[in-house]
Amino acid sequence: MRIIPTPWPDRAIVVADLITHEEWFTPDELAIANEFKLAKRRDEWLLSRAAAKRWALQRGLCNDARSCNVARPFLVIDGVESEWHISLSHSSPYAGAAFARDPIGIDVQVLRDFPDGAAHLFLTNDEQTQMRTCALPHRLLHFWCAKEAAWKKLGGAIPTLKQVPIHIESVSENSITFDIVESVLIDDLIVAISR
Repeated sequence: MRIIPTPWPDRAIVVADLITHEEWFTPDELAIANEFKLAKRRDEWLLSRAAAKRWALQRGLCNDARSCNVARPFLVIDGVESEWHISLSHSSPYAGAAFARDPIGIDVQVLRDFPDGAAHLFLTNDEQTQMRTCALPHRLLHFWCAKEAAWKKLGGAIPTLKQVPIHIESVSENSITFDIVESVLIDDLIVAISR
């Protein structure tokens, strides 16, 4: 598993290239993974949870990966719900996990064509105006990731992404800081995390 450096190492981890370590997963976790009909979905599910386990191991929250279970919205260690809220995301071949003492959201998306014409599907009119004034490459994908991360922080309680408000505070050469989310371009990947 390859770790992708992010601006938030204390709150998030992004990984790629799952080499299945079945010893990292409990029989129950493997049973869930094996229920996926598509191998790609199985691998994404495992990779996002492997990312969470890697972060917990690096922080000394658990001694072995099997004892860390991702029972969202909390990280469960040795069968006990911890005080760490967790959010997961995947976009093959990447996966991410974010952690905080309060609800948090993360989204990862591999760069792809995302036409500005799709903006009306998930951005309000004001957000579309903000997006059009942003000169950052892949700007719409930044907005998509930001909306997804914000939606996840809210626990998915809002029915559509269009109803999750975001507002740009600043733009740099590879990132956007929104009022409630940050997004950054890392290689061929955009990662957004709630603030």
